[in-house]
Amino acid sequence: MLCDECVSRVRIGSDMMLAKLQLVLDTKSLDFRKASSLQGFLMERIDTGYAELLHRQQMHPYSQAVLAEKGQVIWQISALNQTALEQIVRPMMSVDLIRLHREKHPICILEKHLTTLEDGELLQEFYGKTAEMNLTVEFLAPTAFRQHGRYVILPDVRLICQNLMMRQSVLMERIDMMDEETMEQLVSECMIVRHRIRSMIFPAERTTIPGFVGMVTFRCFGTKTMARYLRLLLRFGEFSGVGIKTGMGMGAIRIRRDEG
Repeated sequence: MLCDECVSRVRIGSDMMLAKLQLVLDTKSLDFRKASSLQGFLMERIDTGYAELLHRQQMHPYSQAVLAEKGQVIWQISALNQTALEQIVRPMMSVDLIRLHREKHPICILEKHLTTLEDGELLQEFYGKTAEMNLTVEFLAPTAFRQHGRYVILPDVRLICQNLMMRQSVLMERIDMMDEETMEQLVSECMIVRHRIRSMIFPAERTTIPGFVGMVTFRCFGTKTMARYLRLLLRFGEFSGVGIKTGMGMGAIRIRRDEG
């Protein structure tokens, strides 16, 4: 069972860092359908040795997505540890033009905003912030899961939390919180009470992936510790994304701050 003591045993290391770089692009036509092309541009700008290492990894320490925000097109690139911050995000800080294959004109970067969150700050939020029993999450890019070899294109508490727990354990070198008891406690005490979603197709290499976008409200009917842990997972998910193909441009999420 998850408890405050379990969370306090999380190993904090020098490589523990979350970072999010938001690039405001001078374009109105670019959207999530070009996210995989932007991933290619990103990979061309990092060290070749590190790129080869990423290629061999099953779970990548970064995510990226194209978002539409208040009439602006934003390319969001997130790093899930210090190495990814230095190897992926930092190099993009000096880039002013984006040139994509099969696009006639380069895209100018108008603004750059970097946000960092140390792993210890997540724990401070866990202990110091009042537990919200309701949390509304926006799924900003097409999101999907794989289960038994098939795509799942509906929000599901177990699949969402399981995916985030696994990412947090592997990428942030945490103690293993992927025990069945904790998962069952999450599923039994938290549920989706409201959603407004629609299906959306994400174009990948030589295929298309069905997914969903929209808003989902979670409610925790159990302990405040469990409610805080759900928030911690979703807070991490704002950087990592959730579901499949987060490095290609899927699964971007954001917690709505206007609801408690």
